[in-house]
Amino acid sequence: MAGDNNKEIEVKFNVKNFKAIKRRLKRLGARISQPRNFEVNYRYDTSDRKLSSESKVLRIRQDSKNWITFKGPGKIIDGIRIRQEIEFSISDIDNAQLFLQALGYQLYQSYEKFRTIYILDSAQIMLDELPFGFFVEIEGTDIVSIEKLAEMLGLQWKLNIEAGYLAIYEQLCSAFKMDFGKLSFNDFAGDQGLLRKINIFPADLE
Repeated sequence: MAGDNNKEIEVKFNVKNFKAIKRRLKRLGARISQPRNFEVNYRYDTSDRKLSSESKVLRIRQDSKNWITFKGPGKIIDGIRIRQEIEFSISDIDNAQLFLQALGYQLYQSYEKFRTIYILDSAQIMLDELPFGFFVEIEGTDIVSIEKLAEMLGLQWKLNIEAGYLAIYEQLCSAFKMDFGKLSFNDFAGDQGLLRKINIFPADLE
């Protein structure tokens, strides 16, 4: 979800599990807008990784629908990433991939995750399961409301994560001499304990 003017305002936390988070969401009256759903993300860039070097994202995502997304470099304010986001659904993922390739972009990474989405007032709360851990992302319209919601969910604000999932995975690969390759649940043998080695710690109090 993007805020006004296609602006994405979000914060991310690593958590031990989702049990306490789900209890608090239920208590707060949040509703599920997307049940647990498997998705595959395909990241594209130029051969010299120009987009990545400029902190830009060009992505095709496949879940219950197909999506193409562009994210601008943005900025970090009080631990919250604010960036331009343009996203729309596409009907033909194969032709979309050919289209990006014709423009000079190459597929350089794919990664899998399971995502459940909750809605509470104007905020979206994403519960993300990746091969290397569990994460909560909160997207909202302003920094103050996001920080307040994180507190209500029992998340320690000082432990929020600025890096995206691929950046985290890249750090893990560098720290443990692993192949960056495809990030899938079948191919990745990691666990949550690895995150501590790159100074990412669970933010849930329970």
